[in-house]
Amino acid sequence: MDHVSKNFEAANALRKARVAKGYSMEEVAITTGLTTAEIAAAERGDDVPAHNVERIEQALK
Repeated sequence: MDHVSKNFEAANALRKARVAKGYSMEEVAITTGLTTAEIAAAERGDDVPAHNVERIEQALK
């Protein structure tokens, strides 16, 4: 599996987890201190700092 596929799978998992919890991007942004643009980038699978992804994952636990 290549890097792009892994990013897409991880991004899709973030989005699914957020939706399953019933959270909007705005709610996750408030909880994490990130912007909605940063949340969207992580959910698209863009290259984002690992600590941003960790903050999102923590908020969705």
